[in-house]
Order: sequence, then C-alpha cells, then structure tokens
Amino acid sequence: MKKLFIACWLLLTGISGWSQKIFTPQELQADFTVIRQALEEAHPGLYRFQTKEQADKQFTAIGKQLKKGMSAYAFYKLVNPLIADIGDGHVKFHPAGKPDDPYAFFGNGYLPLQLYFKDGDAFVLRTYGSKELLPAGTRILSINGEDISHITARLFRNIYADGAVQSAKYAALNSDFAGYYGAFTGPAGHFTIGYKEAAGKRGKVVVPAVSVSEIRSATPTEPPYTLSFPSTDVALLRIAVFMEQEGMPAFPAFLDSTFRLIKEKQVQSLIIDLRNNEGGTDRLGQQLLSYIARAPFRYYEKLTVAGIGPYSFATYATFPAEMEYLKQFVKKEGDEYLFTYSEGLGVINPANNAFAGNVYILQNGRSFSVTAEFAAIAKDSRRAVFIGEESGGTMQGNTSGGFAMVDLPHTHLGLDVPLLSYYMRLQHPFQANKGVPADHVITPAVTDILQHRDPVLELALRLAGNIKQTTAD
Repeated sequence: MKKLFIACWLLLTGISGWSQKIFTPQELQADFTVIRQALEEAHPGLYRFQTKEQADKQFTAIGKQLKKGMSAYAFYKLVNPLIADIGDGHVKFHPAGKPDDPYAFFGNGYLPLQLYFKDGDAFVLRTYGSKELLPAGTRILSINGEDISHITARLFRNIYADGAVQSAKYAALNSDFAGYYGAFTGPAGHFTIGYKEAAGKRGKVVVPAVSVSEIRSATPTEPPYTLSFPSTDVALLRIAVFMEQEGMPAFPAFLDSTFRLIKEKQVQSLIIDLRNNEGGTDRLGQQLLSYIARAPFRYYEKLTVAGIGPYSFATYATFPAEMEYLKQFVKKEGDEYLFTYSEGLGVINPANNAFAGNVYILQNGRSFSVTAEFAAIAKDSRRAVFIGEESGGTMQGNTSGGFAMVDLPHTHLGLDVPLLSYYMRLQHPFQANKGVPADHVITPAVTDILQHRDPVLELALRLAGNIKQTTAD
C-alpha cells in the first residue's frame, strides 16, 4: 500500500523516474568535480563578487555532504546555492534541456497564487485557474506555517542575479514565485495560507495545488522597439528587447528614422522605457547610446576570459562554434586574459541627429544584461534621469557572451557557464555589486498594478513636461 501511495504521488506531481533515481556518492562526487572544473577553468567572473577563499570553502562544504546517495533533484538543491553565490545572472544550472525554467522538475503540486512583492511584503496578484481563492491585493503572511520573510530569504539564496542586486531577485519572484517555491520546497497537494485582508482581518485558508499548465498562459507579444508621442514636446521610445525581429526594421534603420522624426518635431524631452528588457545584442545598446551621447565615448573598459584551455571538463561540454577562431584575439596581460575583439572597446562617436534634449530612462529589476550596460554608461555620463528601481544588471558589467554547455556525466544536469566578462568604462565610482541606481525610486504598489496605473511613467511624463528639468547631477 505504501509503495502504491508513493507511486501515485510521483505520478500526480509529475516527478520523473530520472529525478528520483538515487545516484551513488561516487557518481555525485564525479559530477561535482566536473562542476568545479567548469567554473574554475572557464567562468571569468567566478571571483568577481566573492573571494577565492569563499568559493573554496563552499566547494569543500558541499563535497563533504556527498557521502551518501541522493537523487538528481536533491543534488541540484544542494549545489544550487553555490551557483547562485557567484553573483552571475547569466549562469544556468538546470535539468537537461530546461534552462531558465523554475518549473522544470515537477508537472504538478504548485502554489495556485501569483504573488507580488513590495518592501518585503507579498500580495496576491491573481489566482491560477478559474476560481478565485483569495482576493487580489490580499497580503500573504505565511505558507504552510513558514513566515513569508523566511521563504523569501530562502529563495533569494537560490536565485541567480548579478552581484547583490535585490531588484532582480524580487523580479524573479514576481514573475514565478510558484515555480521557485516549488523547486526549492517541493511539490504539495495543498497549501495552508496565512493572510491579512486589506481591511486588516487575519485568517488562514487551505488552497489546492495546480499544475504547470494552469500557471502558464500565453504572453502577449510586444514589438522589440516602438516610438510614440505622449505630447507635442515629449517622445516615448519603448525598447522591449535589444534584438531585431523579422518583419521589423533593422535597429540602425529604426534609430535613424526615429531620431530624424524627433528632430523634425522639435521634441524637448525623450523618455526611454527599458523596463522588463532583459538584454539582447551588445551592439544595439551601443547604437542607442550614440543617439543620446553629447560627446565621443567608450563603452567597455575591458573584456576578459578565464583562459584559453585546454579544459579538463571538455569531454562533457559543448563550446561555441567560433571559439577556436576567437582565441587569436585573447591576449594575456599579467594575471588576466583580455579579449580584444569588440567594437565597444574603441571610441564611439555620437550619431548624426543625436538627441540633445532631456532624457528620462525607466528601469526595473528586469532591466538586465545589455540593457544594464547601456544604462550604466548613460548614468555614468550623467546623460539621463533614471526613474523606477535599481537595474537588474550591475553598474560595472556582467559575465555573459557565449557559453560552455556542460552535461554532467551521471545526473545529466546541465551547467551553462558564460565565457566572457564585460567591464564598463566608468568615469565615476559606483558600488561594484549593485545595479544602476534610480534617481527617483518608485516601485509600483499592488494597487497600482491591479488598477493598471503606471506611476513610473506618470512621473516621467510630469518631469518631461517641465522643460526646466535637467539631467541628474
């Protein structure tokens, strides 16, 4: 009977036989050795936000816990905090073929609520499925007896983000709290929720779990870049992603026509909305910056790699096809391996028809990678007023580029190691592990979202309407 119950539970939660297979300590140690080799030999930012001593201590501590057999899922949960502590939002550790998927391990057993976090508190945005279980706007105090602040801290230790950027981790929970909670707590058939109503009344309710298919819904597609004019003197440039799309004008052509039109209309203020823009192609960020630059600029200070091999883990890895060709552009200087092939290392001149008026940049915790690079140089050159949250990417750069795609030999978990560290060319001091700071910090309240209000854009429009407003000092 007990075996039958376990089998039924595994079936209901969608736990695969692979993730429940028990691997021997020798197999786990072999996989962990490959993880360590890949990170130490190929990740150029392994010690960017932590010391070698701190990393070594974690490797040793985890190695000592691999003295008994465990499943791939248990191994993943044990190792994942070490990966997260690198402070790299691009690195990926995941079940095979499922990077960036917090729902990868289970098909069912998830919390049926989408939550929204502000100032450390969690609120219900909506219920997954057809029946409302708690009204939108209800504050969540606990789940299965665990205080929401403890849950948040526990999940933060497992979410990949650049440096110590908190906004990026909150953004991840706002998008996929159910997935992260399920991945690092485990699936359940139901959940006991402690809550507080908007009127102040406290209570508890038991809610049933939902499946991945009930959580996931089609996301409306947004064009990668658009231009509008909220008023005669104000242009709004929305960049949803720094990538070109079939059927859309190429980005350089779009920028050229956009800034010609802005000049023709004698626009005084430009708002650039980069919220939820998680990056894309490096050169597109550089091209956009050239249209608001007031003087020639350099984008990157340097680009580094961890080395040029050979790699002891290569048997288990796939590398970018162009990697051997690009090794000719790696030059060793002292203890660093510099990658010298990038247009962003040279001087970039302002574009023809570059905008000379006031610029306002909107950003949040999902303004990441290429987006944060663009924002960093705009911030450092004091070219714009920033509104919203701290960016999701760090002010001083990131580690991304191509990846070494590692398939662990026994558990077959995937480890995707970024191979190129980017360092921005900054003229002013900024904290290395923090994002691009906002001049006007605004995190929308849950009521703003439920009422479809946009206080970030509203403030930008008010500031842009005042032509005396200048860029940040």
